[in-house]
Amino acid sequence: MSTFTVIRSADRDHWRDSAILSRQSFPATGNFDLEANAFGLLMMHNDDIVAPGEGFDMHFHKDVEILSWIVDGAVHHRDSGSPEITEVRAGMAQHISAGSGIRHSEVNAGGHTSGRTVRVVQSWLPADEKGTPPSHKSHDFAAELAAGGMFQVAGPGSPLPLGTTGAALYIARVDAAPVTLPGSAYVHLYVIDGEVEVTGETLREGDVLRGRDVEKLEVTGQGQVLHWVMDRAITPA
Repeated sequence: MSTFTVIRSADRDHWRDSAILSRQSFPATGNFDLEANAFGLLMMHNDDIVAPGEGFDMHFHKDVEILSWIVDGAVHHRDSGSPEITEVRAGMAQHISAGSGIRHSEVNAGGHTSGRTVRVVQSWLPADEKGTPPSHKSHDFAAELAAGGMFQVAGPGSPLPLGTTGAALYIARVDAAPVTLPGSAYVHLYVIDGEVEVTGETLREGDVLRGRDVEKLEVTGQGQVLHWVMDRAITPA
């Protein structure tokens, strides 16, 4: 039997400084055990708004799978594997497999005088295999987003395979017609914008619906949703 929990936008953890507002579905800033606070395989899920020209300077990750969905604006990405700067724009996703270790920076591509913020929804999952060679890849889904309905962003058979088996990410643009999203042992549905109806609940921007043992979800209304499906939970070593 399916069970559901709703986490409202206002109940998320919030962290901010002069340049970044981070709205966190899981506590992620400070000394937290991310695996212990995970839901399914999802151990971090931040919705960040970054001021013009600002961002995250070079920092280190290891043995984690990172998936970023760009909602508005653009990000300049640079990492220790290449001196080149990659631009990841709205409607694009980027996957980083940190593996044995990677240093990277993420900065708002809009300069300080542009007046343009960037909004990024970022998720972290544990890697199945530790110490693999680090890598990153991005893909443009603007055409799929414009067409409406559901499309797969990451996971098996998608343009962005993950180093975490049993997990997949979908994005859906809900408009006139209902959209049916796949289920799994664990699902995490996040409303990026708009207002939608799911399992009798009205969800608005920033709200989350978490479900256990879900066959499928029918979403109506109008808006963009991000949907993780996961076949198991993290088992700490």
